[in-house]
Amino acid sequence: MIEHQFPVQVTWQGGRNEVGQVQGDVIQHPVSIPASLGGVGTGTNPDELLVSAAASCMTISLAATLERAHLTAVKIQMNSYGEAQFDGQRFKMKRIVHEPTIDVQDVTQQAQLKKRLPKLIATADKNCMISNCIRGNVDIEVHPTVIVAAKH
Repeated sequence: MIEHQFPVQVTWQGGRNEVGQVQGDVIQHPVSIPASLGGVGTGTNPDELLVSAAASCMTISLAATLERAHLTAVKIQMNSYGEAQFDGQRFKMKRIVHEPTIDVQDVTQQAQLKKRLPKLIATADKNCMISNCIRGNVDIEVHPTVIVAAKH
């Protein structure tokens, strides 16, 4: 079995309303509690990072799935959001919704993709590591749109 490590370091000084720093191999960013949750709202936050991880993973997985199906998109624009709730005891991410807009080259490819899209989306979701990590704990929804790319 092949294992990969993804090291991240978080540095934090002080209490709840301070600003820390998250750093990985590439990412280096301030992190704090979002202002909407009563924090200082500086930099990113764990909730945004979770949704970003889910969205980028689904986008990459979808691109790979489309490529394997010989339906390579011209562009994928992924808009995603997470919905969190406080159930009186704890704060929890309830669901993540992905809304990819997939640009294809022509109407023939658009028709082919629309026909196969439910199965391809399911495959992409199944192959997305982040989806696999949160499935069963966070609902994942995907609402795709397929359009013909505008020619410049």
